[in-house]
Amino acid sequence: MALKPSYNAKLYLPGLSNTEILILALEASQKLEWNIEEVTPEGIRFEVPFSIRSHGEAITFTIEKGSDGEVSVRSQSSSVQFVDYGKNRKNIQKLRETMEEIKASLTPEELAQRAKDFEEEFNRPLTEEEKAYIEEEKKRNSFLSFFIPRKGFIATPILIDINILVFIVMIASGVGIMSPSTLSLLKWGADFGPLTLTGDWWRTVTCNFIHIGAFHLLMNMYAFMYVGLLLEELIGGRRMFVSYLLTGLCSAAFSLYMHGETISAGASGSIFGLYGIFLAFLLFHRIAKEQRKALLASILIFVGYNLVYGMKAGIDNAAHIGGLLSGFVLGIIYVVGYKFEKPDAQRTVSIIGELGIFCIFLFSFMILCKNVPPLYPEIRNEWESGIVEAYLNGELEEENENSNHSTVNATDNLSSRKVPAYTPAGNDDTWLSYYDAATKFSCQYPTNWIKIAGAKGIIDGAEPPLLMLVNGGNQLTITALTYDTQKEFEHMKELSLTLPRNAQGEPSEDYQLSNVNINGLPMTKITNPLHIGAPDEPGEDVKQIALHYFQESKKRSFAIVMLVYDEEAETDLNAITSSIQITQ
Repeated sequence: MALKPSYNAKLYLPGLSNTEILILALEASQKLEWNIEEVTPEGIRFEVPFSIRSHGEAITFTIEKGSDGEVSVRSQSSSVQFVDYGKNRKNIQKLRETMEEIKASLTPEELAQRAKDFEEEFNRPLTEEEKAYIEEEKKRNSFLSFFIPRKGFIATPILIDINILVFIVMIASGVGIMSPSTLSLLKWGADFGPLTLTGDWWRTVTCNFIHIGAFHLLMNMYAFMYVGLLLEELIGGRRMFVSYLLTGLCSAAFSLYMHGETISAGASGSIFGLYGIFLAFLLFHRIAKEQRKALLASILIFVGYNLVYGMKAGIDNAAHIGGLLSGFVLGIIYVVGYKFEKPDAQRTVSIIGELGIFCIFLFSFMILCKNVPPLYPEIRNEWESGIVEAYLNGELEEENENSNHSTVNATDNLSSRKVPAYTPAGNDDTWLSYYDAATKFSCQYPTNWIKIAGAKGIIDGAEPPLLMLVNGGNQLTITALTYDTQKEFEHMKELSLTLPRNAQGEPSEDYQLSNVNINGLPMTKITNPLHIGAPDEPGEDVKQIALHYFQESKKRSFAIVMLVYDEEAETDLNAITSSIQITQ
């Protein structure tokens, strides 16, 4: 199956000279409103414009040498598609019928005279103006022309060049060409709520000019080039620049509102904004009727496909939606402005509308900054102190693990304890932040505790813990379970809070149950002694503390279970649990 379907046919016009056949084809193309791309004595190349009946086909009309009126015609789809739905065959059929109609309307003498006039005009020397025009058209249609600003097409190539230049500089600085690291994206200005909303406001701008790899850049610039060619002619260079920036800001703000903890980068928010503007022009009749339906279908397919594709993990669909909506509103403002005859009035309406959109963004951004989660400033402090960079580079955990292991080994040499010794916090220890985006659970823990990566559930098939920390024999395990039905949720809630009973059927005195409140979260605390080891062996006696929080609105339960071997470790564990936050 071809990506660009085509259809070939032969036309027979005996008794006519080659020039007379060319005349009939040229006049037929004018009647059909096709674009003439090239004319030679041997043939013509046409381009069928976009319309409700065409996706834009290229037609090659070639007169066979030494034949009596035999013509080869080929119609091929210009865009990538699997099926042309018979459009190529219909193009050739319409050309044949139109040429026959024109031939029937002319006498042999009239057709011969037109052929003579055509030959004289075709063979005359070109004027300097015509030569300059041909050269200009060659430059305009070349691949490099998309990157070179010219009159009427300034903003699009400049913005494309900026995006490409930023990516080249990123690569030159050592950023991965296909898959940049998280740290590289953050350093270059990706949008990230804990940083953007705590001082780095400029990330709402820079995130629209950096890309997550070469493929990401290529796809975005292809989409930008397509809409830029159509849109800049409608709104002009100044509005094109402003639109890119404004819709990019709005897309960043909407992304921060929907999921501020996601690292977001790329021009797609701004590009969706430009498509939103173009969509407004298509819907409110600022484009010729014969082009409107086909372009509208093309834009809707592009937008719909990318929004559906954007539902995949790792794609910031919120930025796409924010850009599209803000662009559509801005497009309506531009359309209203064009209803005024005077250019000054059009410009005034546009500027007032642009300032209005910017004020909406500014107001929304200020509200987001005012209501940042408590964890964001803490992440900001860790970013500025270099802890985040060390963590992302894998340096911090490795150092902690090595230091902790060395302490444990040294202690083991001095003691016969079966359980590793507790490592108290040293001068070099600090606190790290943990956040789980799915449950919106966060807390902090000191670096003298080791975070266990890849911890498994208690039984096979069980959900792994959100966080597991160890220090010597002391442990902290945090799990979250979400239930499908309210009945299951209530059953697990009852089960979790049921205490063991003694021989008399009364709650065991070893278990102490109390209610605590941590940062506004009502929790149930159960404390009991626990023997580690077989009943007939000495084993180890430890203290177990379990905190249970039940999130009614989401049928989700959180369990924070602590095993305390060393009294000193309980101080750390109390500090860790006191930092727990669960955003509703």
